[in-house]
Amino acid sequence: MEYMTITCDIKNSCGLNNREEVQIELINTLKELNRQYAHVIASPFIITLGDEWQGLMNVECNYEEIIAFIQARMPDITFYTGIGIGEVTISNFELTVNQLDGPSFHKARKAIKVAKQHDYSLVLIK
Repeated sequence: MEYMTITCDIKNSCGLNNREEVQIELINTLKELNRQYAHVIASPFIITLGDEWQGLMNVECNYEEIIAFIQARMPDITFYTGIGIGEVTISNFELTVNQLDGPSFHKARKAIKVAKQHDYSLVLIK
């Protein structure tokens, strides 16, 4: 079964003057995102590394709606988004998203890397 891994990272986060406030805002945004979109989330969004967050969605979800949700709640922050679509090989969904693995995650990691290298807001790899 295919899934959609969404990985996001705040652009130039080290240069933020209010980094702690932004991180608190991000935590609250992800909590609300996980509540409102629970019906399409396979593994909830969490902060995985510094100012990077990740979630695993059912492949038929509207990723543009997810991104718009985050942008609407954090309008002063820009971020990269890498999306990978593929299978999940470690799929014990009692684990957190950062403990899962498979092609969907590998593609999302590659996508976020490409987005950062080329300063693209969004890269999707199927």
